[in-house]
Amino acid sequence: MTTIDQPAATVRLDELPPRVCAVVRSVSTDDEDTQRLKTMGVCVGRRVELVRAGNPLILKIFGSRLGVSAELAARVRVEICQPGHCALRDHEGA
Repeated sequence: MTTIDQPAATVRLDELPPRVCAVVRSVSTDDEDTQRLKTMGVCVGRRVELVRAGNPLILKIFGSRLGVSAELAARVRVEICQPGHCALRDHEGA
């Protein structure tokens, strides 16, 4: 029997459950907002973790925490990683 990997579903970044690792799959913003997100490290292929929901959302990227407005986060689509796939929690520094 052959199995075919189906593409994983994506959710908006502002819908990501807290403490869940995800990979950014698309960013739908104007050029200025896209550049702002890239400067903060939010770009396609990047692993992120939602630390706290709200406005602003608190994200963890590369072990750093940053705030992103809920409006901007709603324009970012992420794919939730499988449990145990990401090691973001290992880099929290106790």
